[in-house]
Amino acid sequence: MSSPKIIQIADEPSGRLVGKAAVGAYGAAALSRIAASHCELLAVMYGVDTVVVYYQRATEVFYCNSAGLVCRWAVRPDRITQGSN
Repeated sequence: MSSPKIIQIADEPSGRLVGKAAVGAYGAAALSRIAASHCELLAVMYGVDTVVVYYQRATEVFYCNSAGLVCRWAVRPDRITQGSN
């Protein structure tokens, strides 16, 4: 997994994490930073190899491999409002 935020949150200069433990620790640290913010779930959509989760303030995309396991993840901060195009 790679992200510019990894440099700040996980203190990893390469911006890249490898392995479930490292990604899990990063996720826990990131969630603890935004625990006070409200993220309303708007919708969940899925395709053959992706799951997209729309929140009021962000969109997450999970890409799955042929075994159905998440192999890549992306998140985009958004200002989505219901009914917007």
